Amino acid sequence: MSFLDLDHHRIFFTDTGGEKPALIFSHGFFLDQSSFESQYDYFRTNYRCIGWDEMGFGQSTTTINYSYWDSAQVILSLMDHLSIESATLLGVSKGGFISLRCALSAPQRVAGLVLIGSEAGKFSQEQKSEFASLIDAWKELTSDELSEAMAAVGGTYFGSNAHEISKWKNLWRNQDRSQVIFPGHALLSRDDITDRLSEILCPALVIHGSDDQAIDIAKAEAMAVGLPNSEFFGIDGAPHGPNVTHAGLVNQKIEEFLLKT
Repeated sequence: MSFLDLDHHRIFFTDTGGEKPALIFSHGFFLDQSSFESQYDYFRTNYRCIGWDEMGFGQSTTTINYSYWDSAQVILSLMDHLSIESATLLGVSKGGFISLRCALSAPQRVAGLVLIGSEAGKFSQEQKSEFASLIDAWKELTSDELSEAMAAVGGTYFGSNAHEISKWKNLWRNQDRSQVIFPGHALLSRDDITDRLSEILCPALVIHGSDDQAIDIAKAEAMAVGLPNSEFFGIDGAPHGPNVTHAGLVNQKIEEFLLKT
């Protein structure tokens, strides 16, 4: 296991290694870097695949509130630590929020973006209130009391895939959920960067499921329009986490994109 210590943060990461083009994977809220296992298996032969747990999820911890701009700096610090000059960033949901901010913070170090189930905007007040309640419950309630909420979160990411939902429910039931307040702060306080998308000139691939219940597909389409050098790929019937539920199709599309960039 590998960890990177950064002031208030302790970052767990995985690295398939090798002198190959680097892909850095950033996961969705409530998940961790293991949610990219299908991508690691598919791409590790030709690419160096690096995944990390954001602070407060998986095996990464912190002692302070942070923003997604701070998380973008973590990616850059991880790249420095691994002597990676530039990389393609792949993010699901909030992982996309972070990847976009990294491209704005250090454009010369981002070779491309793959944004899955993501957007450039922020929560409405209603969404913020609903998610704040879920974060509080995630931290305070017992696993039994959270059973329905866990199933709902699993269904949002994985649709009707009962195996994935069960796997993640078991993980959530047995982990320390007290740190969720820190990534929760980043999610609830994120800014709208829609008006800055035109500054991101690297190639970008936007992938989104038509049945995404967390982020409407129209928001992803709008993000793709705002990015100057992007393409959009919609997946009919896919939920919020198509990199898991439609891994074969997603991997093929990402590979086509990488070969062009």
